Amino acid sequence: MMNKLLTIVLLLNLSIGFGQNKKMSFERLKAFKMSYITEKVDLDENQESVFWEIYGEYEKKIYEKCRKKIREVRKKYLLTVDSITNEEAFEAIKQINDLEHLAIKLEEERDFKLLEKFSPNTILKVHHAEYHFNRDMLNRMKKNKTKAKEE
Repeated sequence: MMNKLLTIVLLLNLSIGFGQNKKMSFERLKAFKMSYITEKVDLDENQESVFWEIYGEYEKKIYEKCRKKIREVRKKYLLTVDSITNEEAFEAIKQINDLEHLAIKLEEERDFKLLEKFSPNTILKVHHAEYHFNRDMLNRMKKNKTKAKEE
């Protein structure tokens, strides 16, 4: 019951946050994701604390070591994509691919750590919840973008 109430409050905040056309911080997005996954994957309080300790550690690593750097590389070349050399373009592609591979390795490492404490079915439920969370977030962003264009 408490988890559902927390989820509802966080999702309402999410809607309000998107309505204000602000970029969402990593920490805020992480909180929404935690709430979403917690609701979808039945864990008791003891399991939740162990799960989020491991999961959160890896989410932070993946964000800082991969996602943030990928965004920096893309941003760097976005403005000059039509004027950079083939060598520079190749280097950017290589950097992005290397960072994506690192993210996958870290996710795999996270899953193996979680599998030491939880059943494979639980981890599969987490994957399923992550997938649906990402889809829901993209759909919300599209709706908000459409609303902003109409106004």
